[in-house]
Amino acid sequence: MNKKMIAFVVAVLCYSAVLAGAFCFIGYKAACDRTESAAPTMIPQTFYATISDIQGNTLKVTGMDVNDINFRGEFSFSVAEETKITWRYTDISMEDLDVGDHISITFTGEILETYPAGIQQVVAVQLLDDEI
Repeated sequence: MNKKMIAFVVAVLCYSAVLAGAFCFIGYKAACDRTESAAPTMIPQTFYATISDIQGNTLKVTGMDVNDINFRGEFSFSVAEETKITWRYTDISMEDLDVGDHISITFTGEILETYPAGIQQVVAVQLLDDEI
């Protein structure tokens, strides 16, 4: 083979490698952009707790032993207007909750690494006791 033919083959191979790398980068970037712009789908999580303190609309609770180990500590969260508070499928208010009550907490937000751990975006609080 002559030198021109070898140079041509090397140039075509280099061009193909650069083109393949560019397409790979463009595909990766498009997939990342699509993932980042997608609406976050938060899966609701529920755990059981005992109310240890009530300050206005903020509850401090202690997770029960029946929970996963990640939900057995101390937690604090605020009850917003959108938070559904129920007892036996009946809506109740914050005033119906007392220290010592057993509740279930359903949330979709993050848990802040503070003490007590802060729960974000509480969706529902359900009173589990037999009587209000």
